[in-house]
Amino acid sequence: MDNREIDKLIAEKVMGWFPLTDANRMNWWAPSVEELPIWLKLQKNFRPSTDIKDAWLVVEKFEYHKVENDAGWYYCTLANHNTKFFDGDDDKAPIAICKAALKAVGVEV
Repeated sequence: MDNREIDKLIAEKVMGWFPLTDANRMNWWAPSVEELPIWLKLQKNFRPSTDIKDAWLVVEKFEYHKVENDAGWYYCTLANHNTKFFDGDDDKAPIAICKAALKAVGVEV
């Protein structure tokens, strides 16, 4: 699975957003059609698999999170309201976060 596919799955399955393409063929993510007028901070080119700022938005969707670095390898643990823990690891923090978040919604990367 490539990073674009991971980004799309995170946006739709974890964040609960839906994809939009504007007149200039730019990709946007929005929480709902009703919120579009006020959602001027749409996640244009949302890339949690490569951008730690976007990955951290994913982390904030969970009640518990822990991201650690051990000798250049990142470990991420996320938990939702039912205290089930989901783990992901990689040599890049954003991918470790994405792996754990996708496991939480039943998608194995």
